Amino acid sequence: MKKIYLKLLFLHILFLIQLYGIAQDIYIHTRNEYIQIENDTSFTTQVSVLLKKSDHALMFPIYYDSELEEVTDIKLFIKKGKRFKPEKNPYIKEDDVEFEFITSRKVKAIIIPPDIEAKVEYRIKCKELMYFTGLPLFSYYDVDTLKYQVSIPDHFWFAHNIIHKDSLEFLSINSSKLVGSTNWTLEVVPSKIASNPLRYYGIYRNLKVPMMRTVVVPKAFQGKEKEYMNDWYLKKVKDRRGLDPKTISKINEITAGVSDQKEIMNILYDYVRTNFKYVAIEIGMGAFIPSQANEVFNSKQGDCKDLSNFLSEALNYKGIQSEVALAATYNHISDCNFPSLGSANHVICVAYIDEKPIFLDPTDPIHLPETPIQSLQERTILIITQDGGEFYKMSCFTPLENEIIYEITLRVNSEKMQMDGAFKAKYNGISGNNLRYKFMDFSEEEMKNIGEKYYESVFGNQSITDFEINNHEYVVDVEGKLAISGKLFSDENNHFLFIDFLPRILENEDRESLLEGTYLGCTVGKKVKLRIQMDESFQNFNPIEHSFSNEGLSLNLKISNPSDLIIEFIYEFSFDNLFIEKENLNNINDILKSFKKIINEPIILKKKN
Repeated sequence: MKKIYLKLLFLHILFLIQLYGIAQDIYIHTRNEYIQIENDTSFTTQVSVLLKKSDHALMFPIYYDSELEEVTDIKLFIKKGKRFKPEKNPYIKEDDVEFEFITSRKVKAIIIPPDIEAKVEYRIKCKELMYFTGLPLFSYYDVDTLKYQVSIPDHFWFAHNIIHKDSLEFLSINSSKLVGSTNWTLEVVPSKIASNPLRYYGIYRNLKVPMMRTVVVPKAFQGKEKEYMNDWYLKKVKDRRGLDPKTISKINEITAGVSDQKEIMNILYDYVRTNFKYVAIEIGMGAFIPSQANEVFNSKQGDCKDLSNFLSEALNYKGIQSEVALAATYNHISDCNFPSLGSANHVICVAYIDEKPIFLDPTDPIHLPETPIQSLQERTILIITQDGGEFYKMSCFTPLENEIIYEITLRVNSEKMQMDGAFKAKYNGISGNNLRYKFMDFSEEEMKNIGEKYYESVFGNQSITDFEINNHEYVVDVEGKLAISGKLFSDENNHFLFIDFLPRILENEDRESLLEGTYLGCTVGKKVKLRIQMDESFQNFNPIEHSFSNEGLSLNLKISNPSDLIIEFIYEFSFDNLFIEKENLNNINDILKSFKKIINEPIILKKKN
């Protein structure tokens, strides 16, 4: 994804430089869009944009999908006196956006002269009504007012749903009945977001911004929008299914002699993930409608929809009922709990064994069947079926299932003023996925070197040697030798022991205070036990205990001395949320701050003499 992003960024910057040298901010007084739904299930959008004066020339871009959309009637008006007068020959430049992952996107750019108020008008006609997926209530530019009007013929029904509405300063929605149609009017002060090359093509990552999700269906499907979208998708993929003799022969070859359905499923799942190349992004209908299954098999490549469709067909051929499902990953702008293509950015495969659904993501190389798909935890998916489709809420590992357990043993060497010992860590559930991804493409020697550097950072830049990692199906075990320096001091009466080298509560997050919207990847359960053997006895002390607890969030820690030579520090942390949100932000940051304060304070041990 990083390479794709850099290519898009390069394209975007190069395009702007070719036009007039540098990228410019655009200040818009009003933007009006009038959307007319046609009786033939196409729709037309008439756009009018009033631009404020700028002291330099501007480029106003129009991005569109050349497979589905046609841009016409582009006009530029210049304000002279109190009126806008049309420019006879405005300069319009058109470029293709041609990459292996974006095949049908184009951009037209209108050059706006400096020091004028201008108005741009254009029309976009789209032949696929399902492509009317939503109305963005955000903007990449400074926009004073954004207005939408949607005209719906009487034999259609307009279903809509607004997400992240609370971030808007102003929103007004009205409808009025006319002869033969209903007009919906929406006026908003949009949220401003930073421009990003991917977002210009309708790819929204890690955004929490307002949008009206939309779907227009025949009036007979009012209240049955899910069923309509399900049937529409089935018709679109009908000719993308079916396996030819060559494909069937290979499926039979790799499953020969196997009769157990789960084993067959695992063989086919691993075969696709191991032998097929994941090709990233497509736009428009290409983002949802797969290539024909045999084409995917022959080319040995595809994106999520292609690989999921092929896997589903292979499973069905082997007698395992299977469907595909539309989904929205954790970094998408919305959940897939509303029947609109604007709700989904991903496609997965669903297999049924003993009538139980098993979710398979052939683009995830480390996912284990019968466990949650990490990027879809607690998200809703729409399973495409022959009987109307089904919304399904994905499960999530609990903090206990995701438990990380550290055991650290150290022995003090007062002459060297350091502590030496070893550590072991066990990552259960999907808590170890970060490590699995980190090490999956490296040799044993490379893993050792990377692992030592990684755990040196986990232990506050202390020394790690003899690192080992063992990746089992549901557990990742790591261990190594640990040398701690600069944390032990003494005077005539006391030892001063600092334990700020302990693994952080959230070891994958470097920030001392988390930001709203931070995605943790999984729920967190953590137990850390540190045992230090001193080389000089000390006076016993009463255990020191701290406890913090709130909804779904807890931290308990204890410092004790089982003997006059042993110090034990134990902490247990639990957090049952995937995201840092407004409701839990203050509580989690309070715990992080309290934990840091505790481990930064020295443990004072009084010498017995």
